[in-house]
Amino acid sequence: MKKGFTLAEVLITLGVIGVVAALTLPSLIQKYQEKALVTSYLRVYSILNQAYNFAVQEYGTYDTWEKSGVDDYNKIRPYLKLSADCPQGVRNDACFPNTTYKTLNPNVTTDNWSMYNKPSVRLTSGESILFLSDAAVTFIVDLNGNSKPNKLGVDCHFFSFYLEDMTAREYKPIIKPGGDWINSTYGKYCSYTGTWYPGNSCGFWILKYKNMDYLHMSDDEIKKRW
Repeated sequence: MKKGFTLAEVLITLGVIGVVAALTLPSLIQKYQEKALVTSYLRVYSILNQAYNFAVQEYGTYDTWEKSGVDDYNKIRPYLKLSADCPQGVRNDACFPNTTYKTLNPNVTTDNWSMYNKPSVRLTSGESILFLSDAAVTFIVDLNGNSKPNKLGVDCHFFSFYLEDMTAREYKPIIKPGGDWINSTYGKYCSYTGTWYPGNSCGFWILKYKNMDYLHMSDDEIKKRW
């Protein structure tokens, strides 16, 4: 006589599987989302540098440019593959999200950068780029367009030409993650506790470690590995 499982045993087994799935799926989904953002970050970092290198052949290095959003847009845009294009004066969610961004510090929000009247584009790969060129921030990138969480250090990141002297605005012609500028106390590490755009330097971490583990670490833990 063949023995089988009773209904009670089957229900208990399914219940255990359900509990395990409920406990592990959110973590797996979060890891997948973070991996997708890391891949996007590395891609757009490469795209910007490649486009800049092409622009250099025609216009020279960045230290000789006008250093304005419109000028950067005009020089770099031809070397980007776009799904949407919004020149200066055109505000459109198709290019850059019309929203106020959060930061890694829940008590600090940023500006609605789409209202700065700067050129913006959306790449065919899905990332949005705003040509800000204001102070030390050259590009603001949203890795997943209009999708949430719209948070600096997560799906939103700064990119800048290397700034040697913030006061004199003296640049070296190389694009790097935003934050942690020379002569600046603003972004020394990927901070949760800062008051000036917390999360603005997290791109350095992504380039070094190829992950967003800082999202699950304390400030002290981040400092130890910075």
